[in-house]
Amino acid sequence: MREMLAQTLALEGYHVTTAATAAAARAQLEAEPAHLILTDLRLPDGSGLDVLEESRRRCPGAPVILMTAYGSVDVAVKAMRLGATDFICKPFDTNELIDRIGQLLAEEPGTDDASMAIVGVPAVVVESAAMRDVFAKARRAAAATVPILLTGESGTGKEVVARYIHASGPRANQPFVAVNCAALPAQLVESELFGHVKGAFTGADNDRLGLIREADSGTLFLDELTEMEPSLQSKLLRVVQDSRVTPVGGTRAEVVDVRYIAATNRNIEAAVAAGHLREDLFYRLAVAVLRLPPLRERAEDILPLAERFLVDATGAGSEIHFSSQARDRLLLHRWAGNVRELRNCVERAVLFSDGPVLGPEALELAVHPAATGDSMTTTGGPSLVKAGQRAARQTERALLLATLEAVGWNKREAADRLGISYKTLFNKLRDLEIPKQPTRQVT
Repeated sequence: MREMLAQTLALEGYHVTTAATAAAARAQLEAEPAHLILTDLRLPDGSGLDVLEESRRRCPGAPVILMTAYGSVDVAVKAMRLGATDFICKPFDTNELIDRIGQLLAEEPGTDDASMAIVGVPAVVVESAAMRDVFAKARRAAAATVPILLTGESGTGKEVVARYIHASGPRANQPFVAVNCAALPAQLVESELFGHVKGAFTGADNDRLGLIREADSGTLFLDELTEMEPSLQSKLLRVVQDSRVTPVGGTRAEVVDVRYIAATNRNIEAAVAAGHLREDLFYRLAVAVLRLPPLRERAEDILPLAERFLVDATGAGSEIHFSSQARDRLLLHRWAGNVRELRNCVERAVLFSDGPVLGPEALELAVHPAATGDSMTTTGGPSLVKAGQRAARQTERALLLATLEAVGWNKREAADRLGISYKTLFNKLRDLEIPKQPTRQVT
């Protein structure tokens, strides 16, 4: 059954790996996270539920289909509670299974980490190769407990990535404590971080744990670390090095076990050179450094993110949608405020919309070609914009056709070559009016 399904799915264009036991499946998932998992319930060395639980850790968001000849309501309920997407009883129709797999992969807001839904973490929509790489590295880093430094412009989603790392790792059930170092009053930062004992200063009427001890056994997210006073950075460095924290006014150091994730929107090398970040603290926290690219560098994410924010603002099943001109305008904007600006734009458009169609005027955006330099303008007016859009559409269509021809119309391989998700390819074929299969002349 395993080999038959593998061969059948391979003929459908999927890259398939197989495992004969639960142990082999866990090892395979650790080595290479999957986009979808199909597992029997009864395995030689355990249960498909074991594989299901492992998949939740290794590839969160990937659909899991359980198949069994021993179907029961109790098992199905337990499987669904653990996160199974579907439950199929043998014998089953192979074509129906293939259709279901295609639907599940097409329903995802993208593959390759494109949709990672974890309890306590906002759904992440990723279509671009750049962000898929960020989340692939984040998933690897999550398995360890080393400190991580996230860099990137404001609004690129550094806290979302931090929460993803925490929720994907062994500390997922422990506290996640976030602190914005730039927002804390300078006179309170030390007390907020390290805590204080009663009577340590005027107004200290009770003992206070402090954020570091609140994060004990979990994760402390230090946002905008470079805004912290250098004198406090030296005290933080000692805590990170020694895993001990002494409250303000206290004499005894308390042992803490904290995983540190820091973030900054500054150029990190320049921040160190200018003294905004101590070099020794940088090296202590930057065991792994992940750079989040700005939205203008990952245009593939703009429309999927906008659609997600539209659903968030209107609810699933809403008839409100973007016009094609509005979608073009979204792609042309430079998004200096990144994802945060995009969300605000969509929410504002929904708030003041008068009908089900959101046109470009509802977005209230200036046109700045996202793929060009800052010196570019739209002096040529709407006709120039439309001409550029037509040329880009023709170029994209030619590229897709050439890639599909090169891989024998294997859409899965074509998506991999193009660095986009299967769903994105599927949508582009529809939008560009490319047939799903080439027309073949039979003689």
